[in-house]
Amino acid sequence: MTGFGLLFLPICLYFWRSPIRLLQLVLIGSVFPAAAAIVLGGFGVMPALVPASLFMLYFILSLTLGERFPAEKTVLSVLWPFMAVVTGAIVSSLLMPRLFEGAILVWPQKISSGIFVKQPLAPNSGNYTQDMYLLANAALAVTAAVYLTRPGLNLRRLLDTYFISGLIAVAIALWQFANSVAHVPFPSTFFLSNPGWALLSTQTMGSLTRLNGTFSEPSSLAGYLCGSVSAAAWVIFNGDKARLPRAMLYSGLLVILLCTSATGYATLAIMAAILLIHSFLVAAPEIKRRVATGALIATVLAGFAIVTVPLIAPGVATEAQEIFGATVNKQQSDSYAARTTSDHDSMTAMYESDGLGVGWGSNRSSSLGPGLCASVGVWGISGLLVFGGLLLRHVRIARLLSADAGPRMVMHGCAAGLLGTLVATMLSGPTIASPDFYLLLALLIATGARVRHEARVAMFTQPPSRRSAPARFSSAQQMKGGSS
Repeated sequence: MTGFGLLFLPICLYFWRSPIRLLQLVLIGSVFPAAAAIVLGGFGVMPALVPASLFMLYFILSLTLGERFPAEKTVLSVLWPFMAVVTGAIVSSLLMPRLFEGAILVWPQKISSGIFVKQPLAPNSGNYTQDMYLLANAALAVTAAVYLTRPGLNLRRLLDTYFISGLIAVAIALWQFANSVAHVPFPSTFFLSNPGWALLSTQTMGSLTRLNGTFSEPSSLAGYLCGSVSAAAWVIFNGDKARLPRAMLYSGLLVILLCTSATGYATLAIMAAILLIHSFLVAAPEIKRRVATGALIATVLAGFAIVTVPLIAPGVATEAQEIFGATVNKQQSDSYAARTTSDHDSMTAMYESDGLGVGWGSNRSSSLGPGLCASVGVWGISGLLVFGGLLLRHVRIARLLSADAGPRMVMHGCAAGLLGTLVATMLSGPTIASPDFYLLLALLIATGARVRHEARVAMFTQPPSRRSAPARFSSAQQMKGGSS
């Protein structure tokens, strides 16, 4: 039992009969992926998996007692390609390492000999541990998506909890920054207690220790905050007046800048480009105005900082210039060469396996795309693309049918948070193992399913004299949304 587990486990057990509280604890526990709720041998249980397991047990108990959910068919119609790929991935982890044993060289999940080198493909413990993470996260996505269609639930509470979780990550990262510059005591062993993770918490750039907060490395912290910042920015640009997303946006941007992660900087640049392109091509005029105003303010503040900081604090300007140069020239570093090599070898492994993949958990890449290609091959990528298409269509229909701004705001925040995390992982992350990503996916699907279900109920309960015109209007909108 770890110190973090002694604090976190009793809280989870106290709320075991409150499913929404458990889902909120999943989001909060995801801020501490490098901690362990409990250690079993050399395997540390991620804190977020504890409330996730309790929620799934509660859900199964509800099903056995006869409870049913109004929009579960809509949820499953969207999730079926995802469930098919997950099932195939687990089967592949058992078959492919034996089918291609010794014929393909792969990068192992864990270092066994002390030197990280390619090894001949063979069944290993990584197949089983990665299967456990995948199965737990996929089960959370399916069960939460079905349960959250239950009427009477305030789904905005979960999105707000996601922002609160991001603020917790920000506060702890600033605490670590205070430890770096002012030697304020920081309990790193409390937050970094998982023996199954490679913890890179002592990296430096210039005279500063790079911030990793509660995560295993700075890029993981930046990737997590990019999701929170993207969600907060998009709900603000869509007209949300709450203070919580604003606090998340400004503080999250500050910490991403302080953690000196090239992944964070690149993700912010890509997300900003996507925001501008989407806003000025298809967004409403008020959103275009807000985005233009935000871009203008950011440009003015950046220019003001560039001009004034060298005059007020020359030492800070010199340090910032050194950090910027190290980040820009990262392509010439040994770590970048190693990452590029592992991604190239992962693509080669897919080719050598005739597009079938080497099995889930058999290979470790540097970024998500090559990792998926190596693990699940062409069939898995195709299934995920089908799932992405169904998800986009589902959300577009729900947005057209929604008469309330609340569900639309939840869908905006979830979609942007998922996209931000996905972009960061595509740049620098072997897989998405954090349960908060799958819970955001469940919240997005469930919100859309509830909107569509309520629209169907309203259509069939209104008088026949008033039914035909709205029905034709809704059908035309759905066709327009599906083709846009």
